[in-house]
Amino acid sequence: MSLTDIQYAGRRLWRNLGFTAIVVVTLGLGVGANTAIFSVVSGVLLEPLPYEDPDELVTVWEHNRQYGNAMGQVSPPNFADWRDQSSAFAALGAAHWWSAAVAGDQGATRVVGAVVTQEMFSAVLRARAVAGRVFTEEDVDPGAEPVVIVSHSLWMREFGGDADFVGSTVILNGRNYTVVGIMRAGFHVPVYPDAELWALLRWDLRTEDRSSHFLRVVARLKPTVTVEQARAEMGTIMARLEREYPEHNADTGVNVVPLKRYVVGDVQRALYVLLGAVGFVLLIACANVAGLLLARASVSERELGVRAALGAGRMQLLQQVVTEGMLLAVLGGGAGLLLAFWGVELLLALGPGEIPRLGAIGIDGRVLGFTLAVTVLTGLLVGVIPAIRSSRPRVLEALKTGGVGRGSDREGLSARRALVMAQVAIALVLVGGAVLLMRSFAALVAEDVGFESADLVTARISLAGRYPDAAGRAVFVGRLLERLNQHAEAQSVAASTSVPFGGWEVNQSFEILGRPAPLPNQEPDARIISATPSYFRAMGIPVVRGRDFSERDGSGAPRVAIINEAAARQYWPGEDPIGQRLRVPPDDPEAGLEIVGVVGDVRFYALDREPTAEIYYPYRQVPGYAVNIVTRVPEDPTRFIRVIRDIVRELDPSIPVYSAARFGQLIGRTAASERFYMIVLAIFAAVAATLAAVGIYGVLSYSVARRSNEIGVRVALGASPGDVLATVIADGCRLAAFGLLLGLVGWLAVSRALTPLLHGIGATDPLTLLTTALVIAAIAFLASYLPARRATRVDPMVALRVE
Repeated sequence: MSLTDIQYAGRRLWRNLGFTAIVVVTLGLGVGANTAIFSVVSGVLLEPLPYEDPDELVTVWEHNRQYGNAMGQVSPPNFADWRDQSSAFAALGAAHWWSAAVAGDQGATRVVGAVVTQEMFSAVLRARAVAGRVFTEEDVDPGAEPVVIVSHSLWMREFGGDADFVGSTVILNGRNYTVVGIMRAGFHVPVYPDAELWALLRWDLRTEDRSSHFLRVVARLKPTVTVEQARAEMGTIMARLEREYPEHNADTGVNVVPLKRYVVGDVQRALYVLLGAVGFVLLIACANVAGLLLARASVSERELGVRAALGAGRMQLLQQVVTEGMLLAVLGGGAGLLLAFWGVELLLALGPGEIPRLGAIGIDGRVLGFTLAVTVLTGLLVGVIPAIRSSRPRVLEALKTGGVGRGSDREGLSARRALVMAQVAIALVLVGGAVLLMRSFAALVAEDVGFESADLVTARISLAGRYPDAAGRAVFVGRLLERLNQHAEAQSVAASTSVPFGGWEVNQSFEILGRPAPLPNQEPDARIISATPSYFRAMGIPVVRGRDFSERDGSGAPRVAIINEAAARQYWPGEDPIGQRLRVPPDDPEAGLEIVGVVGDVRFYALDREPTAEIYYPYRQVPGYAVNIVTRVPEDPTRFIRVIRDIVRELDPSIPVYSAARFGQLIGRTAASERFYMIVLAIFAAVAATLAAVGIYGVLSYSVARRSNEIGVRVALGASPGDVLATVIADGCRLAAFGLLLGLVGWLAVSRALTPLLHGIGATDPLTLLTTALVIAAIAFLASYLPARRATRVDPMVALRVE
């Protein structure tokens, strides 16, 4: 490729700015979309985790084989035994969730934190503070002062980036902590990525109950140890613990998961699906441009024939066309890169919080290298077919008046028709995938959540530290509900320790009195919720049997409970659970209670998860440390959140209010990932369908232009405009039909990749396939109509004079 070839190609493109602009925009769409999606793949999947030697990091979980939970949290005594007995790890660290009320001049602010073992920062993550230090062994001493490390974001947001902040005292949950370190921006403990401050786990792990599982474990492998070797060793250790403590560790194994795989989770498959989809968009764009270059080559065949007659060799002609294709690809790549910057911003705006490592997404060196590679590949794809065809012009036919040989013209048109069929086939796959995700999303959001979410708002408050005694918590919640009920806007007000889609739940094993004791580690369990008497009415959850809670169910009254229908089906099939007695937890002889009611099921965690067993307590009998205030407000429910904040501040300014939202927002967040994938794939499908339509339009327009004399003669011999219209439209529909057949094969081959993203619909759903085929056929008809209308206006007298 010489400088002369580049200059010549540049002059040709400059003389045909309209053609050049169309090609550059088409390629820019393909390259830009690929670059934007690859930037997400690069940031989420390819970028190394921001820790020293990140490939050595793993997470370690208990594997409950009975319930199929491969990533269960760990009991403190089990963790202590792992740490003492394993030799595969250089260090193990553990963490558990923590919620802290940070006292300030304007009241308390709730901050999500984590309590970690001393090894987590220094030996496992090998993290360093940007100011101060991380935890040391001296901090664990019984006589040491409580210490805390804060994140860079919390330091800037709540403490103004005070340069003298290290060494100061902060009040967390009513207790004084000394700040010993500030971490770098973006740092987090991977098993609790939302945590913004970290306290030290200082108690003896072996004194905890082995049946309580609340730790998440991160470990660093020794450099010579593989994940498989660590998994085998931990399996041996856990088998030993299962024999030693069968009542707690029966049917329990260990799962060792590389940290990168844990962080990425299920997002990896979805991102690869999107990358494959956007690759199809690029193929359609390349096919479209290749078709345009073929048409251009047909028009330019006289020029190429003259050059060949004057002695230009085949390689020279090939080089000229390839240079032009590469120059167009470079221009398209530049336009695509500009589009990619905007596309990345759009993806970040649309991207749900469930996609990890969003902060690592951007246009960096790896992404630029990908764009360069895609640009070169695009140049080869769009230039190879026109180059091969243009390098062997029919000299004699090209030099005749009219400039283009009929045989050569037919070859070029056939190649363009083949490219259009390929575009239609790919469009079918993409549009079909988008329709599948749309129908899946519609089925997901149509699921019955089990309660009336309209006009319902919630806000969570933390009473930990401020009200350590149960009576004080019950009194404060009662006063708060009384004040809220005085507002005319509030139709009903209630409180509970957790709410559907709120992101917080507690599960507890229990014993059904009067039945044989279950085998170790096989006790029934359920989600435990404490609720005020008005909770079910406020939520719109029906009481289907028995009674609701009442004001008589106080702390001194007999202990009672209400269960949901899922618990009744699971633990009392064919029986009436009313009057049955439970012990929760099973090892507490004072924890007996009687079932007095059954309520309807609710989807608690996600729209795609079936309801599970729940046990409700009266809040005054089991007052939790944190509660959700639930209020039904028919008029302007969002404004009422401010009312809740104001009243809480009036009653006790040290109580933080957080996680305030309408229930519609909470439900919508659970479908955010599905919405994101649907929107992105729908955009790609729309681009693909548009490019396919442009391809059909271009081929038929070119065909009509080349056959204008033939059409004129047919009209002169008696063909009606309707006959001409039908002929051209039929030609376009034939192209679409062959493309749809090819697309059907592709659809069956790749649609199963979408299966993990679907809800309530199969990957090969026939209705979806039929709908998609009809959409593509309609697009093909519309794309064929305009050239067909133009064909009906051919003047037969002009055609006869030419003939």
